[in-house]
Amino acid sequence: MTLEIAVPDEWSPGLTLAIRALLEHAVRTGFPIIASVRPDATADQVGSLYSQICGLIDEAGLAA
Repeated sequence: MTLEIAVPDEWSPGLTLAIRALLEHAVRTGFPIIASVRPDATADQVGSLYSQICGLIDEAGLAA
């Protein structure tokens, strides 16, 4: 199956490829959790949230 996803025009080619790689990895290894954040979220904020979510998944015993 092939999924096509439209990305915002302001995304760089590097960001688009990175998101593609992350989505492919998530689909291959388990069920992805996808959430939207405001466009002005900083990399540090997103990284912190991601770490917290990973911790919750680990604590719940649901890690792939």
